[in-house]
Amino acid sequence: MRRWLVALILFTSAVAYAQSHLPARDMQILWDRGTPKVSFSAKDLADERVRRELSSGLRKRLRINVSAHFKGSNYQLAHRTFGCDVTRDLWEDGYLVRIGAQSQRFKTLEGVLDHCLAVEGLFVGEPKHYEHNKGKDIYFFVRAEFNPISKKQCRELIRPTSGDDPVGPITVNIVRRRICKAERTVEFRSELLEVPK
Repeated sequence: MRRWLVALILFTSAVAYAQSHLPARDMQILWDRGTPKVSFSAKDLADERVRRELSSGLRKRLRINVSAHFKGSNYQLAHRTFGCDVTRDLWEDGYLVRIGAQSQRFKTLEGVLDHCLAVEGLFVGEPKHYEHNKGKDIYFFVRAEFNPISKKQCRELIRPTSGDDPVGPITVNIVRRRICKAERTVEFRSELLEVPK
């Protein structure tokens, strides 16, 4: 039990260190009625292979996760996630993009990437997430993924081990992180900023 707890603490510390030491990227953060609106580009997710796969005619998925964190911490103050399902329509020579229940057509792949990966004014959280943290330093962490595996699919791929072996859950978590990864991921963060007083 003690080994498992130590491993969990080390893992949490490693995540916090990794996130805070990611490359900082230009992100525009505007505050609107106590809530940040975040703008950035994650179009570098779409390398040559991703662009080729998006043009294949098979449905592919782009997902963006944005979360707010305190300086030096991996605690999520607030988060926002959205995904685009992209299908190349070979008959109409264009792309069909679905976000939730809404669909939109685009003539070019660049139009799709602008719509899905060039994020403009995305609200991250609500005023209640920030009102008690005025004056504190935070940063925004972004993970952009191509063809991520859902939690349900991941659970089906990895069955938890049984028994009293304390290393079992740690092994399953390591394997899960490897098997349940997206085909391509880009991660970055904003510079530190202060929650307005």
